[in-house]
Amino acid sequence: MADVTVWGTVLSAPARATAGSCKVIVPLTAAAPAELAGLAVQAAEAADLLEVRLDALETLTPRTAAQALAAVRKAAPKRAILATVRTAREGGPADLTPEEYAALLEGLCEEAPGGFDLLDVEFSVGEALRGSLLGAAHQAGAAVVFSCHDFDKTPVTGAMTDLLVSMADAGADVAKLAVMPRDAADAARLLQATAQAAARRPETPLITMAMGPMGAVTRLCGGAFGVCASFGAVGGAASAPGQPDARDLRAAMEAVGKAMQ
Repeated sequence: MADVTVWGTVLSAPARATAGSCKVIVPLTAAAPAELAGLAVQAAEAADLLEVRLDALETLTPRTAAQALAAVRKAAPKRAILATVRTAREGGPADLTPEEYAALLEGLCEEAPGGFDLLDVEFSVGEALRGSLLGAAHQAGAAVVFSCHDFDKTPVTGAMTDLLVSMADAGADVAKLAVMPRDAADAARLLQATAQAAARRPETPLITMAMGPMGAVTRLCGGAFGVCASFGAVGGAASAPGQPDARDLRAAMEAVGKAMQ
């Protein structure tokens, strides 16, 4: 198994993932490093990992991103940090070409080695660029989350399974997939695809979710299907539709885990 340990937090590979072992990731979104630090203090107690949404910074450069991450590390020194820049291609605010996106993240890796524990890399950036980013992140001491987000639909089950497997085969330390369900059956298919990917690549930790109210249940029980972490909000500051309160999320996952013992 290839569990990923970041800052003392273990993200379990599917064979050891359970609903009760899922970690809680709390997203932080603010325009300035000082604001992010304040949010980190508020979120630290409820989180295992903090996701810093760098795309929300008023000015986004490798240096300002590094400063933001340093502020969060200082404010919450016992929490692992996931650094994320979400582009417009994947539902975020950062209007960057693949080349601009890759240059920004590579610059961040050079600017802040050791300043973050995981780096989100959008799988859609393409094979050559994601390979370069994988190497840059590892050189900086960070694990890589290959991610894909579909805010329009839930793809067919086999396509979701194959995508997660492709992320694993491309070297992902963690593979992440978020989709938008139109009905309960879509949410169930996301869980099915997760379980199938977990069986095919049991060495790669997975993060999957169906977004919005219809998909909220997948955030609570994903661990039973091989998911290693789920996103929850603090103070109502969700970064994606359907994120529950982080404390409620942890309680629900623990309850599901206890019921499955």
